[in-house]
Amino acid sequence: MTGQHIGILHPGQMGIMVAVSARNSGNEVFWASENRSAATQKRASQAGLSDAGTLAKLCELCPAIVSVCPPESAEEIADQVAALSYKGTYVEANAIAPDRIRRIACRLEETGAHFVDGGIIGPPSATRQRTWLYLSGDGAADMATCFSAGPIETQVLEGGIGRASALKMCFAAYSKGSIALACAVLAAAERLDILDDLKSQWARHGPSFPELEREILRAAPKAWRYTGEMREIAATFQSASLPAEFHAGAAEIFRRLEDFKDRENPSVEDVLGTLLK
Repeated sequence: MTGQHIGILHPGQMGIMVAVSARNSGNEVFWASENRSAATQKRASQAGLSDAGTLAKLCELCPAIVSVCPPESAEEIADQVAALSYKGTYVEANAIAPDRIRRIACRLEETGAHFVDGGIIGPPSATRQRTWLYLSGDGAADMATCFSAGPIETQVLEGGIGRASALKMCFAAYSKGSIALACAVLAAAERLDILDDLKSQWARHGPSFPELEREILRAAPKAWRYTGEMREIAATFQSASLPAEFHAGAAEIFRRLEDFKDRENPSVEDVLGTLLK
């Protein structure tokens, strides 16, 4: 399936990595600039993406489309594509619950599209062996060849639609959920005036506070992206007959940190103070 037109909705930091991998693998990659920000236009231009202008034109030009957007926008974007009676392959690569993935798949398949479930694990890195795009469902193996040159790595999962998303949800439940837990623990210790005592005890036996601090400071500027993802994980846990409240709480932790979006060099004191407001 290499050497074709591939559409990217929408080229944010992670979407650009997917787009670059598709270009490196011999494909021409399109995006739709209509109603997009200047920052997105700059990223797309620098990555050498071709501008289709509108979503309708993108669907007309591209036999394959990959959706990489915030989870709260995934369903709306898929509905817009379905409304255009898209007949190509639609890769839903957003951090959303498996049940939601299957609902979106049904809508697109009803209009004649082919559907592939995707889940991205790792940072938006230009280095290989850092970020994986997992794919499942009919057509997953064909789509994997579109990104073979990297830097993103691909892996096909057996078992049909929902498998790639389930893996993404479970991975992020721990990797990002544990950061939310660390934020809550430190904020509570700060409010109860035992933060220094907690650090002293951890120095004897417990997690590395400097490492926790680094994780929190890396996450704070991206917290605005994690809120919806935590809600999707809560829904995933609920569907698996497990308590959803922990990740609902994690969503609230990240929601309180949304003002750190794109902020450079925040401090742990700033993060804890914001949580405790």
